[in-house]
Amino acid sequence: MSKRSIAPLAACIALAVPASASAHARTPTVALDYRLVLDPANRTLPGVEVSILDGDRDVRLVVTRGTVVVLGDLGEQMLRVGAGGAFVNAASPTATAARLVSPGRGWHRVGGSSYAWHDHRLSPPPYSTTPGPAGRFAIPMLVNGRRVALAGTFVRTPRPSAWPWVVGCLAATAALVALLWIRPQRRATLALVTGSLAVVAALTALVTFNAADAPNGRVAWTQIVLALGLAAVGGAGLIKLHGESRTVLAGVLGIAAAVSSIGSLGVYRHGVVVSLLSPGLARAVAAVAICAGLAAGATLFIRQGAPA
Repeated sequence: MSKRSIAPLAACIALAVPASASAHARTPTVALDYRLVLDPANRTLPGVEVSILDGDRDVRLVVTRGTVVVLGDLGEQMLRVGAGGAFVNAASPTATAARLVSPGRGWHRVGGSSYAWHDHRLSPPPYSTTPGPAGRFAIPMLVNGRRVALAGTFVRTPRPSAWPWVVGCLAATAALVALLWIRPQRRATLALVTGSLAVVAALTALVTFNAADAPNGRVAWTQIVLALGLAAVGGAGLIKLHGESRTVLAGVLGIAAAVSSIGSLGVYRHGVVVSLLSPGLARAVAAVAICAGLAAGATLFIRQGAPA
């Protein structure tokens, strides 16, 4: 393998490390058992837009007119959002427990008229196993001095059947590896096709998961651009290299894509998929990344000596 391929290889291996989706230094939440459904009354508050970010159980407030004060567990004022910005009460036990601010006194500015925070009151009940409504949540607020509640319902979604995906992925991977074993002369082509397909699928999964699960309510552009840049380096290596060097690089790309997609396995165990794609399509993309990646990785080990 030529020295020119060392840098692309290092970049491709980096793809296997899941990108952080937020300042919480965590990988994106890809699937859940519950969906949080806001009451219709919360959608008609004057000058206020409320949304729930499913992946991190965050509340997002956008205040275009007036002021919203969020109350804590003890009824204390913990957060104030308005045209003048977002402020957290350092004396609020709820705010300090949620690490929105360090314990102290007074109000501390933390953002503008749009603010998102993690609220433990959105944690779903752990005891429900039956699909359908599983309880209620409520966060008291003052909207322009009028007491209201950010309220809604925990809805448990049925879990999907994982075995068809497992069987399909194993069958597809076995078929590709068998083709490699029977026709070793097609090793280079198989490595290039499956490695490229795995990377495209892994990138699609990463982008659609990160874009749907940004705790601040915005697209996680840093992680997305970084992943696309790393993939571009690997793609450039595939174009520039030839022969055995390109085959090996394609195999490493496939392994990196498969490893990076391990964090997506939750989509096969939970009903709510936190992605820009539909649940079925998100599961299919993850399966392609893993199966094609494993097949590409097999080209690193099956070379000569197989039957013609």
